[in-house]
Amino acid sequence: RYFHSYCDLADKGSPERMRAAIVERESWPVKAMTHDERLEHIWSSTHDDYRGYAGDCWLPELRGKRTLLVYDRGRTVLKLLHGLSDAEIAAKLPVHLRHLPTDVAA
Repeated sequence: RYFHSYCDLADKGSPERMRAAIVERESWPVKAMTHDERLEHIWSSTHDDYRGYAGDCWLPELRGKRTLLVYDRGRTVLKLLHGLSDAEIAAKLPVHLRHLPTDVAA
């Protein structure tokens, strides 16, 4: 298995917390992903040209949030990553991940 994670090496406890999070996640059922894991997978697998961050044309409270280009009703639109519907999430996931059950994070 491969893991994608960020670790703040200036924070002495960061590597251990990252390791603990990986060990905890690996103890879950094999064939499940949380909603946040699905979104993270979509974000990390989307090319930089098709993802970004909400800028000045967005409401102030949404600026800096992650955005993606998605196909919606015959056109391409910019949407917030956390605003994707279940159908949009399923469409963006690889086929082998689309039908995995959703685990609720502890």
